[in-house]
Amino acid sequence: MTQMKRQLVHRRRIESFGFLRDDGLWEVEANMQDLKTQDVFREFDGSIVLQGSPFHDISVRLTLDDSFLIKDVSVSMDAFPFPGCGGAVPSFDVIKGTRIGAGWNRWLKQTFNGKVGCTHVLELFPVAATTAFQTMWQPLSEKYPSKVPMAVKQLVNTCQGWSDDGPMVQKLVDEQVLTLPSEEVQS
Repeated sequence: MTQMKRQLVHRRRIESFGFLRDDGLWEVEANMQDLKTQDVFREFDGSIVLQGSPFHDISVRLTLDDSFLIKDVSVSMDAFPFPGCGGAVPSFDVIKGTRIGAGWNRWLKQTFNGKVGCTHVLELFPVAATTAFQTMWQPLSEKYPSKVPMAVKQLVNTCQGWSDDGPMVQKLVDEQVLTLPSEEVQS
């Protein structure tokens, strides 16, 4: 394969972290930085965002209980391109009391539709949600072993790896961790 010469113009870095707190709650943080390889002139105020400085630097932190109920949410916008961007931060408080699960991402898009939200913050919430699942799965499966079969069943057909006719689901059926109606599983 021939590689064309190319010049890096933009870099987006997204990182996420999951923590278990001393009080038994969970915290998930996700951060996004957009960096340019050239100085960017901001038309609205005549300022310059210097090369390598964040054009966007946005973070979200969710505090969750074992049932993925959001107990607290924090959004910070340390760098953004337009003066009104930071005004979206308080609107995200309505996430408190919601539960990460099926339909949550859809709910976010509907709730923060248009000028109420921030596209970049909304990009971080699904990252935080998948980080929460990755962080919490093993410890919760050890803490609540009787809930594992139902949790696993909810994953079936959510992606290629969890396909009902795939090797992972078949292995779990064979090990009697998972029971599916016979027409759903290929033998």
